[in-house]
Amino acid sequence: MTDDRTDGRISKNRLEALVDGIFAFAMTLLVTGLFLPHITKTEAEAKLAVTIAEMRSEFISFLVAFFVLASFWQIHNRQFHHVRRVDAGLMRITLFILACVVLMPFTTNISGDYSHVRFAVDLFHLNMFCLGLFFLVQWWYLTRHPDITSVAISSRDASIGRWRSLITPVVSVLGFIFSFINPSLSMATYILIIPCIAVIRKSSS
Repeated sequence: MTDDRTDGRISKNRLEALVDGIFAFAMTLLVTGLFLPHITKTEAEAKLAVTIAEMRSEFISFLVAFFVLASFWQIHNRQFHHVRRVDAGLMRITLFILACVVLMPFTTNISGDYSHVRFAVDLFHLNMFCLGLFFLVQWWYLTRHPDITSVAISSRDASIGRWRSLITPVVSVLGFIFSFINPSLSMATYILIIPCIAVIRKSSS
């Protein structure tokens, strides 16, 4: 087996390790947005449950971001299953994806702390849109460069992958539009990802 590092390229395994590490770190950092205001021990019995209940917007942002990142990590593994070697183009696209992933804890915390502010929530939607868009670009790149894939991606698989990759960008646009009506509830649009994936799976089976 040849090592593609001998010609100056980064190996597929090293890039996957970097991706796994950044996804894991970003998903862990999401919990830092769940900051409990200081409550004295004497106040805890009366105020703790109420205070945690008032953090519902932070919990919603955390759960949405966590499960979407987990979904994107799975998508990345699925897409990289086709990769035989990493070239400069794929490397650059992956770095853009990771930049969006690293931003997720920040935009999640902002949208959770200021869920009533449209600008704060729209930062989260924009982050989601860019993340989904770069995954779409990555999949498009793989379908157009059979020289870096283990086997050529069929037109049917390419089409299914495109539809799957379009889900998050489309849903984030819907969230952005809905934020003009209700910024806080616009986060609920990401629930649509689940039935959309189910529809694509059923149509592709």
